[in-house]
Amino acid sequence: MRRLIGCLALTVSLVLTDAALVRDAAAQVTSSNGVTNPLQLLRQRMGESMVASSLLPLEGSVDPSEYRVGPGDFFTVVISSLEGSAAPIPVSADGRLPLPEAGSIEVGGLTLEEARERAITALREAFGRVPVDVTLSQPRQFYVHVSGSVPTPGRILALPVSRVSSALEFAFADTTRTPLTNPNLRPALRNVTLVSRDGTESRLDLMQYFSAGRTEHNPFLQDGDVVFVPSYDPAFEAVSVDGAVPFPGLYDARPNDTLADVLRAAGVTQVPSHIRAVRIQRGSESISVPANRAFTSQTGVRARDNISLAAERTPGGTAGVEGWVMHPGTYSIEQGATTVRELLELAGGLRDEALPRGAILERRALPDPMTGVQPENRLTPAPDLSNLMRADTLAIMQQLRLTDLDFLSRAYFAQELRTQNRVSVDLEAVLSGAAEPVTLRDGDRLIVPRDEHTVYVAGQVIRPGFVLHVEGRTVDYFIDAAGGRGAFASDVYLVRAGTGEVVAGTGTQVGSGDVIFVDRATDLAENAEMQRLVIAEQSARADARIRVAQTVVQSIGTLATLVALVVSLRRQ
Repeated sequence: MRRLIGCLALTVSLVLTDAALVRDAAAQVTSSNGVTNPLQLLRQRMGESMVASSLLPLEGSVDPSEYRVGPGDFFTVVISSLEGSAAPIPVSADGRLPLPEAGSIEVGGLTLEEARERAITALREAFGRVPVDVTLSQPRQFYVHVSGSVPTPGRILALPVSRVSSALEFAFADTTRTPLTNPNLRPALRNVTLVSRDGTESRLDLMQYFSAGRTEHNPFLQDGDVVFVPSYDPAFEAVSVDGAVPFPGLYDARPNDTLADVLRAAGVTQVPSHIRAVRIQRGSESISVPANRAFTSQTGVRARDNISLAAERTPGGTAGVEGWVMHPGTYSIEQGATTVRELLELAGGLRDEALPRGAILERRALPDPMTGVQPENRLTPAPDLSNLMRADTLAIMQQLRLTDLDFLSRAYFAQELRTQNRVSVDLEAVLSGAAEPVTLRDGDRLIVPRDEHTVYVAGQVIRPGFVLHVEGRTVDYFIDAAGGRGAFASDVYLVRAGTGEVVAGTGTQVGSGDVIFVDRATDLAENAEMQRLVIAEQSARADARIRVAQTVVQSIGTLATLVALVVSLRRQ
């Protein structure tokens, strides 16, 4: 029993000692400020790289003419006269492949095709006419070095079928850290340098690989390769590309750069048909290259150049059609001559679900107030007025000095100013010939909403919202369908879809898409914010009236004093 207790005590002491040693080792690895030791970080990254590299997929079958054999590659030797399957044979550290009954042959540095031919020749000499074959069963792993403007430079495990971009993916994978360089500099991916073990150096434009898939700028890695990513200053060493390109932006300039090189880096493989020329702006100098020669001419490009693929504006202009037409889109027009009817004919006419009486013709006099609104929702009432007040209070209170209007009237005036980019058009009357033709201008946009067969009832009703439209019914019918009038209901207004015409009264027939508004008899605002502003406005006006009255009284008092003084002086 004592011996058992002694063994247990010894075991516990050993466990505690091991725990203390582990704790001390961790304390040595971790510095006093909590930053992990660089050696531990390096080992961690190496371990992660080994696991990740073992999971790398291949791009397909290995190309025997490009694959270079090296230490660590595993080959399978198949000899028909031998029963069973032989284990894969690795290439030794000195680049030799041991073959059964044929000795070792030198394969290091050879292509896979050359290595197979040499191995099969040696086996045939040993086995005569027996069919033999040699295949690569497992590619080796090796180290490459990544340095320069990357978050995690260092040694990275790679496969012979890995490309330069694969190594950079590992080097840029740590997004928690940034390269230890000037924050104004960026990685120059168009000037990546690849240095092989034999000293061969090549400059790679990885952006042409990423944008256009040109694999010659993203070669396979070999043992001991060094990948260097330089940095560049976009303000002085970049070429800017804009216009009709897939990836506009700044690109680091390369020595002997051409227009075609930069366009390919920006994802342009063919200049769009509507672009007639590519413009290069170099300071005050402007260079124009015909679009059909953009990829054949050897036009040079320098740092700080601007390349623009901007479409020329057509002399006549264009107009757009959105919503419920057969072929929505943008069409060429002749300004001041092409009509709305002709534009609809170009678009194939209206669809059966269209609501022509609700159509809107926009002319961009101001920024679009309906940005982000779908065409079928153009008739949806505006959101809560608090949003309007937060955005327009300053303009209403400071810019609109219309003293004859109260606060709500000025708010209404400011809101109506935002709709001045509409052109008055009654599409139903235009299509039927009952109205004069409406001509178009460049940039006009015709929006045809969908007929939802509803009427929106708002204001002082029991259940405000959309009500199913019934042909031939008047305003009263739809108010009753919305639950009837509220406790503070007063005047009723009908707003026509599309034109915005306001009709007072309840005996008017209502069309699909119209809006019915039931006003209230009180002066209460829609919400607390609006009510606060109204009260502030009323208080300001009351204070102004009081000040005017005080001024008048003081003036009268002063005048009376002066009159009394004059009278007293005359009596003397």
